[in-house]
Amino acid sequence: MLVGSSKRTSKLSYPCRNTRFRKAVGNQKHGRVDSANYVKSGEAQQRSDPMDPVVFTPRLKLILVTKAERGSPEFEWFHELLSNEKATWWSIYGQAKSIEDTERVIKGSLPINKEGEHTYRVVYAVHKVLESMSGSVEGEMPPAERGEIPTEFVGLVTLKSLDDRSLVLPEDLTLPVAAAITTLTIEIAYSFLPIGWGKGYATESVKAVFESCKRARSFWSPFSKLYIRAIVNECNPASLRVMDKTGMTKNGVYEWTGKAVFLAGEWRERDSLHIFGMHLIE
Repeated sequence: MLVGSSKRTSKLSYPCRNTRFRKAVGNQKHGRVDSANYVKSGEAQQRSDPMDPVVFTPRLKLILVTKAERGSPEFEWFHELLSNEKATWWSIYGQAKSIEDTERVIKGSLPINKEGEHTYRVVYAVHKVLESMSGSVEGEMPPAERGEIPTEFVGLVTLKSLDDRSLVLPEDLTLPVAAAITTLTIEIAYSFLPIGWGKGYATESVKAVFESCKRARSFWSPFSKLYIRAIVNECNPASLRVMDKTGMTKNGVYEWTGKAVFLAGEWRERDSLHIFGMHLIE
């Protein structure tokens, strides 16, 4: 999955793996993460230390989304975002033209609780707080009286463990194969409505999600370590800046070529993808 920006949306995995890559100067060599990162869904999503259901930052309220049925507020958040042409500029799904289109994206984003599924998924809906949150402590629930503060939906942040649809990267751009025994690799992406562009919401929300991941150590069991990766299109400078601001390390550039996909207003058969990574739990 490719990271979006506060000015564009997240982009999913490219459908082909014929590639070249340029290694970032000064970075250490890494290996590839493989299917050892997969565990049964029941093991992956039911933990004694769950992800925070609500996370506050000075300007934002992040709500953990575990289901989004038609008619629910959660579904409306998804559909508002996915049906917005500008918000889906970098999405390989394209703009949702119907409720059914939105449901298909939701199905691929939210946690799965079916026997035989092997994935970790986390989705946070990001809302801007319409009144001052001064005095609040990031990551902690504000005083009770703040529960009624009005908010406005602005975007989504998603996390997902690698699966057979994830972009396979050369070993120099990922973790060593041996690390997959104890280290889970998850991929982050995010998407914001135009009302959330240019305000630093992407950086602020991504940092908050990272901290929530660290607090929920047993959520990632049986893995004792957690590594996060992000893939950013070279034509998406806003997200490249977000990666720098959130502490992600650039591992190199992956030159993707393959079957043409319609993305960012044009058909593409090649792209330069910047690969970032960081250990959240070591």
